[in-house]
Amino acid sequence: MPGKFTLIVRFKVQEAAKAELINQLKDVFGHIEREETFVEASLQQDREDPTTLLVYEVWRETPESILKNQLTKGYRKGFDRAIVDLKVERTTTWYDSLADWEKA
Repeated sequence: MPGKFTLIVRFKVQEAAKAELINQLKDVFGHIEREETFVEASLQQDREDPTTLLVYEVWRETPESILKNQLTKGYRKGFDRAIVDLKVERTTTWYDSLADWEKA
């Protein structure tokens, strides 16, 4: 089993399109949360710039297998189309997990 890695996706969205982007994210994560290698995710909003959103995802896969096995899923097509239609800027960054801490 591959180790954990984190995928950070930043979205820059116009205020008028923000609610629709959030709805699209909720829809796609309704599918993602059932994926076997998915661990957790959260949606964050920049406190100083509410048009900047961040999705924090943790997976038990490699970035290469995510690209091959996950990003090609049919349920993602509508979300990818919405990103274009809503004129959302998306930046993706991959991080390898080095250590974990949890509340005792």
